[in-house]
Amino acid sequence: MRAAADASGADDLAQVVASIDQLLSSLGMSRDDLDLDAISFQTALPVDRIRPLLDGERTEPDDLHGTFRSRLVFLRETRLKPDGRRCTLEEIATGTGVSHGQVGYLLNGERRPGFTVLAALEKFFDVSPGFFTATQCQVLSRALQPVHESLTHLALLKGKGISQIALRSSITPGTSGRLGLELRTALEAAVSRPESEDPEVRELTDTMLSLPSKSRRQILPLVKDLLGLVRPGDPPSEDDPRP
Repeated sequence: MRAAADASGADDLAQVVASIDQLLSSLGMSRDDLDLDAISFQTALPVDRIRPLLDGERTEPDDLHGTFRSRLVFLRETRLKPDGRRCTLEEIATGTGVSHGQVGYLLNGERRPGFTVLAALEKFFDVSPGFFTATQCQVLSRALQPVHESLTHLALLKGKGISQIALRSSITPGTSGRLGLELRTALEAAVSRPESEDPEVRELTDTMLSLPSKSRRQILPLVKDLLGLVRPGDPPSEDDPRP
């Protein structure tokens, strides 16, 4: 079961990394422009472990219990309270419904958590379900999905126009570093670009879009005829109202 999960996670990671590399190349960027510190924060993987995984190394630790403990310790060290301090054992216990003593045992590696405890800890530290049990490839693949989406949006912004709604939702939360800067710059340029379309064309387009599809199909042949877009010999449309 574990071997199958490892293989699946490795395949998913290889695919997303290959796509990211292609997008980076097309944008004149490289892996050096990825914010590996932010990815490390999301995955609990050290930066010096992320790099070989991106390069194709697929060695996974055998000690699943040790993996859980290291990720729990990492979350406690990085998910700090507004005052910059770590959560106390009592606060974790209260927030998860686990006893104070058991939290201490889990952090020290003296107890193995059940599924209920795992889910409670993931919810408390606001990480995705399965965070503690995912393989390194799986957790990295999940963290790279928003990066892939941001690069895709940036490629669209630099390559062709997209709707204002899509533009405003194109920056993935948490995007930082050069990628975040590139996205914001491209977004601002696209949003500030003046409308070149004539008001009459916009009015006609909006009117056509507001009609039921059947009405549009009936009107379109007449519009094409008026504009001289119907060539002699073209077969009439099924909805063509002309005799």
